[in-house]
Amino acid sequence: MKQSDLIPVINKGFEIHYFNKKNQPEKYNGSAERFSLIESLFQLHRHDVLELLVFLEGECEFFCEGKTYSLKRGDIVVTPPYAVHKANVKNFDTYERFIISVSEHLMADFLSSSPSMREHITYQKAQGSHVLHLHSKNFQETISLLQEITNRKESGEDHFSFTYHFLLFQALQVIFDPASSMPILGDPGEQDQRFLSILEYIESHLTAPDLSLETISHYFHLNKYYFSHYFKKNMNLPFYRYVSLKRLSFAVTMIKQNQISIEEIALKCGFPDYSSFYRLFKKEYHLSPKKLQKEYKNL
Repeated sequence: MKQSDLIPVINKGFEIHYFNKKNQPEKYNGSAERFSLIESLFQLHRHDVLELLVFLEGECEFFCEGKTYSLKRGDIVVTPPYAVHKANVKNFDTYERFIISVSEHLMADFLSSSPSMREHITYQKAQGSHVLHLHSKNFQETISLLQEITNRKESGEDHFSFTYHFLLFQALQVIFDPASSMPILGDPGEQDQRFLSILEYIESHLTAPDLSLETISHYFHLNKYYFSHYFKKNMNLPFYRYVSLKRLSFAVTMIKQNQISIEEIALKCGFPDYSSFYRLFKKEYHLSPKKLQKEYKNL
């Protein structure tokens, strides 16, 4: 069975997908099928939205920014915007989960109306884990709220109604409440402090045109060949591909906003010139940046 596509959120909304053997994931936005033609998913990918995977059943290892987690029932994977991640599912016949993608604008609305949720999310980030394990009662409450959203959709209720947002708001309050869960650390030995520092350095210098294997290995006093092997071992993909994925995701977000030219976007995202940006973009998304821009204008 094919794994479902994860649909990036458009405008001020969210998407919710339920997946199991008997239930193919539904796409709750009329433009979702069109968008799936625009942004192909690859093994390691990233989104410009907050993504939560609510794990129900099956065998799945989730990889996010250098950490690997073996998921079990009750786990909630919290993937922040622009984090490189993937899920390795051993058997789709037993795989069951919800995925919720929340737009930046809607999340900002939630946080502005709930200072406690903002504090709880800050606390969750400080734990250094992308996975929370909810206590049984809190997990069941979360599932009930998510099921209520899907039931209302199936009955034909307007997807952008206040009720949808309120139900999601309640679910997020439960998920991020420190009293509801405990953080789950990555598998032992998967990451060390030096690698965390490297990821932080890349994040803070991502759009700098001189970010390269040579400059970063020199900064950390490592031989560049050793650094290349070390990075690939910890991240499961080469340094240049990791940087390209992150830069391209920023470019897609800026193309969505449609505020400056694509040539300017290429430079602002750290690419040395438009031609190299175009080549990588076309290879990754299987269409040109200008065609992507045109597709978004027509949404």
